[in-house]
Order: sequence, then C-alpha cells, then structure tokens
Amino acid sequence: VRMKFQLLIGLALLSTCMAELLNIGRQSYAIKGRLVCGDQPAGDVVVKLIDEDFGPDPDDTMDEGRTDSSGRFLLSGDTLEGTRIDPHLKIYHDCNDGIIPCQRRWKFELPNKYITNSAKPTKTLDMGTWNLEAIMPDEEHDCIHWNITIRLKLIIILYI
Repeated sequence: VRMKFQLLIGLALLSTCMAELLNIGRQSYAIKGRLVCGDQPAGDVVVKLIDEDFGPDPDDTMDEGRTDSSGRFLLSGDTLEGTRIDPHLKIYHDCNDGIIPCQRRWKFELPNKYITNSAKPTKTLDMGTWNLEAIMPDEEHDCIHWNITIRLKLIIILYI
C-alpha cells in the first residue's frame, strides 16, 4: 500500500513537471483601465489580477501593482492550471470612505474570452474608466492592504 501511494505521488509530481516544461495548462490574462475618485485621478491604488480558485487550492495572484498618477493601470500575468482559470480583478481603495478604517475592496469577475492559452496574453481587456465613488453591491473592507500612513495617522489621533 505504501509503495502504491509513493508511486502515485511520484506520478503526480512528474506530470506537474512535464506540464510545466511543455507549457500545458499555462494560461494568461491582461487587463488595463483607469480609476478616478470623483473628478480626480485615483493614483497609488492597489490593483490585483487573480485566478480565483475554489476548495483547498488557494487563489493565484497573477499580477499586482498600483495605479499611476493619472489613475491608469496595466496588469498581465499567467498561471499553471489543470482547468480554465477564473480571472478576477481586485481593487483596494479609500475613495469616498471617510474615516472608516481599512480599504474598500471591489472585485470584478472578468470575461473568459480574454484568456490566452500560453504564458503571454494575446488580448487585453480594456475596462475603461471607473469612478471609485460608486458603491458596489458586494464590496467589502480589507485591512490587509490598508495604507501604513493612514494607520499611523489614526493611531496618533486615537492617542491624542
């Protein structure tokens, strides 16, 4: 029984290595857009391109970055999956948030037609311009990506 289990583990590792070498299951995605807060560009906003996985397999971060001073971003990344990826864009921001701690988190499910079956995307989804003042029906607050400067200001205010 032990030998059969070791053989199965060995075959699984071998097939994963072969898939990596042969680029089988490699999928990529690219997205660009612009974010504003009211009539101002939303610069330095955290944006992430992820492959959302279900079950015990954790989500894969395909790319992440921040918007530039004009609110523009371009994300492009790839991952190795045995099934079709489930691409999502996550945006973490403080636009129109007042003094509520942490950041607002927006999450978009992205269309599959922009998935490329190789390490380099051949298509780019242009999501256009989004005003972060809007309230998304399923938005959440996320403290993991909370700006350290804002945290320090809040601590100073609380202790004064």
